[in-house]
Amino acid sequence: MEVIDIKGMPPVSRQPVVLAIGKFDGLHLGHQAILRAALAGVRQCESKTPSGEPVQLSVMTFWPHPMWTLLQKPGYERMLTPPLEQTRVLQQMGVQRLFRVHFTPEYANITAEEFVFTHLPRMGVVQVVVGMDFSFGRGGKAGPGDLRQLCDEINIPVQIVPPVAKAGNKVSSSQIRSLLAQGQVAEAATLLGRPYSIVGQVIAGRALGRQIGFPTANLTDSGSYVLPAAGVYGVEVRINGDMQVWLGAFNLGRRPTVEGHGQQAEVHLLDFSGDLYGRDLQISFLARIREEQKFSGVAELKQQIARDVEAVRRLKK
Repeated sequence: MEVIDIKGMPPVSRQPVVLAIGKFDGLHLGHQAILRAALAGVRQCESKTPSGEPVQLSVMTFWPHPMWTLLQKPGYERMLTPPLEQTRVLQQMGVQRLFRVHFTPEYANITAEEFVFTHLPRMGVVQVVVGMDFSFGRGGKAGPGDLRQLCDEINIPVQIVPPVAKAGNKVSSSQIRSLLAQGQVAEAATLLGRPYSIVGQVIAGRALGRQIGFPTANLTDSGSYVLPAAGVYGVEVRINGDMQVWLGAFNLGRRPTVEGHGQQAEVHLLDFSGDLYGRDLQISFLARIREEQKFSGVAELKQQIARDVEAVRRLKK
């Protein structure tokens, strides 16, 4: 997948593209519906070209999150799918070209007309696909209907995809953020269509886990991922992007029993032995085992970790 970073005016492209536009934070079921509609648009456009010229499935997305750039809304400095994760998932979904806009106050000031009449033609857009809650242009005042009206003037069709609902509620990134804040990772997975995942690099720790028989890998917090509520989770772990999957017990919190300082993330890989320092671990959350607790001492903590590990094993039985 080709990734094109846009800072201002997009580059000129001669390759025709069907362009799905949105923040795509989380790439949840609603976003996936937009991508499926865009793929159908690609096939439709290719069937209409006499020479059978290939049309690329493309996405335009924005980073940092507009809610952070424009409003400094707490929590939105982190994303469900930061750029590297978003790139990985979009590639898995078959997207061929990604236009990632560096979203600044200056970019937010572009008028709806400039975006449609100047930016889209430069990118080779032959069809646009958006969700019903899409907004664009100065102040975000233009919506899907405005997009369709403006694109009609330059003969670019616009598909407007209705939202996806689960249990009667619209699937949204904000809903997923709320579920994660409550530790409800299994419920978040039903809206994402896959387990919620983060990536962290293993760093040196105090080796307390090793001393009590449950060695853990301590992970960096890059500050880019939305993190779930503190607690213990059953997770699946991939090391440096390998296909092999390890079950793990993941702890996020302040480790009150051993007088931890600040929030820390660590994971114990079941049935694994080896050195993980410096490696990247992809952590996929399956279920929350329990909330963070303070125990009377290390002996009681060790007993509870043993119970946590067994609870993780049961997730896959």
